Amino acid sequence: MNTLDILEKAEESQSDVDQPFGPYEEEAIISLALDHPQFFTAVMGFLDPKMFKRLECQWVVGELLNAYEQFNIVPTREILHDLIAGKITEDDPFEEVLGLVKRKSNPREIPIVKDTLLKWAKDRQFGLLYSDEALEAYRMGNYQFLEELVLQANRIADVSDSGFWFFENLELLFQENVVDHRTTGFSKLDKLLNNGGPSKKEVLCWLAGTNVGKSIMLCNNAIASLRGEHNGEVGQDVLLITFELDAIKTALRCLGTATGIPLHSVIEKQEYIRRTVTQMERTYKKKFAIYEWAPDECSVSNIYALLDNLKRTKGWKPDVIILDYMDLMLSRVPEMNKKDYDRQKHVANEVRGLAKNENVLVFTATQTNRGGAMGDGMADLDQVAESFAKQFSLDYVVSLNQNDTDRKATPHPRINFFIAKNRNGPKHVRIECEIEYDKMQVRELL
Repeated sequence: MNTLDILEKAEESQSDVDQPFGPYEEEAIISLALDHPQFFTAVMGFLDPKMFKRLECQWVVGELLNAYEQFNIVPTREILHDLIAGKITEDDPFEEVLGLVKRKSNPREIPIVKDTLLKWAKDRQFGLLYSDEALEAYRMGNYQFLEELVLQANRIADVSDSGFWFFENLELLFQENVVDHRTTGFSKLDKLLNNGGPSKKEVLCWLAGTNVGKSIMLCNNAIASLRGEHNGEVGQDVLLITFELDAIKTALRCLGTATGIPLHSVIEKQEYIRRTVTQMERTYKKKFAIYEWAPDECSVSNIYALLDNLKRTKGWKPDVIILDYMDLMLSRVPEMNKKDYDRQKHVANEVRGLAKNENVLVFTATQTNRGGAMGDGMADLDQVAESFAKQFSLDYVVSLNQNDTDRKATPHPRINFFIAKNRNGPKHVRIECEIEYDKMQVRELL
């Protein structure tokens, strides 16, 4: 069937068909099809030219569908242009039609149009369960037919086009900075983790007992990420979500980490602090946001919603997300929240999914069990509290260890890092540090 036949058929039944998209959405859908064909194939089977109000859009969509039906591939913008130009006449609105083909997607419209199309396509597919054919299949016990409808609906998804084609991209592997390292704030630790620091799409988790320093470590991660120190990298935008302290107390702790001013001297030293923080903002040109949630009230679904809101209202997306800390989160699957073992295992998996889906580095923490590290021992993975399985999805687990001698050390208390899990480097390595609790600062010892 050629494009003109498709359009004639569309005009005949125009009044009987829902036209769900607005005029700008119609243009954006065409641009999206040409710029992101991998995504578009997921919804192509549900589209029909008669769903579009504008004749010019009907024409382009008709030609798109015709080419897809004939060649089983979404044509390039250039090929589509030639296909239409060869059929259009001076009496047709050729400028408007070819203008639609030339139109490129606006990056700000892409996530909105994708979301609109996916919801619309799923609604259409799941709606088939109420069709006469589906009801008849149900009456006849033909559950395979119904299962196929559900299966097709579940296949409607945003398919990533970021695959690595091994032979075509071999040369990329020889580039010096092919691995995008981020800093923990500790140079010795960075060298051991991933040969230069963790990367985006990964999760680093601090493992420690109560009051050893999990939250302090996460404040140090936040400020180090803003500065991009130790690796010579540019700073990162940081989002810190706290489930334990409120946002103000967390911000004060980060102030101590950033300036080296004891928390009890903040008011006294406020002019120095203002100058220091203002200079940080000018130097790094990054943003740092702190949000709070009550314990056991937040899942990654809430975080995804927050990220969407920040993108749409602030035009901002973090590079690093810090969760203080994941043991206090809920699973996005309510059934998994009935038992702590299942809840914490699923939360860890979901946090790893958050890192990958949002292309961010995640820092978080977890609690040791009651035993923890005894004496001069170092807490290992078998000391993880509640759910041993939660460590499986984490990329790096570094325990914080402190005995009585460490706590009484002078001039500052000591704390020891112990690499319990390292997907990309050595483990069971110990790093000695000192910690100043009044300033919320941790430093590696030489």
